[in-house]
Amino acid sequence: MQPKRHALTQLGEAGRRVFPRRDANCPVITHARGRKEDGHVAVPSWLVNLSEDGCLVTSDHFPKAVHDVYLVIPGLKSRVHGKVKGQGKYTLHVEFTTLLAADVVDRIGRIKTLAKR
Repeated sequence: MQPKRHALTQLGEAGRRVFPRRDANCPVITHARGRKEDGHVAVPSWLVNLSEDGCLVTSDHFPKAVHDVYLVIPGLKSRVHGKVKGQGKYTLHVEFTTLLAADVVDRIGRIKTLAKR
């Protein structure tokens, strides 16, 4: 089976720009809001993969029909805002409203969790 490459952005006539997904395995807090809701709900979750323009987040506690989110990622001083492009039973496919820098994505991808002893 061939690995998938995600062509996520169009750069006009210059061709397609490809943001490869990087594996990530770190805890994040996802603040999720549905379409008809006023406030965000904080949900502890895991960042599965990440690119400059989006990510995949998983948790057992997402509300139904999530519309937009912001993520609190360890090591970043600001929140990362995004729109939900797809929702599974335990996952959210998030597209960021602004692109992350490539060095920030690499730094987040290198975060490793330590097992309890």
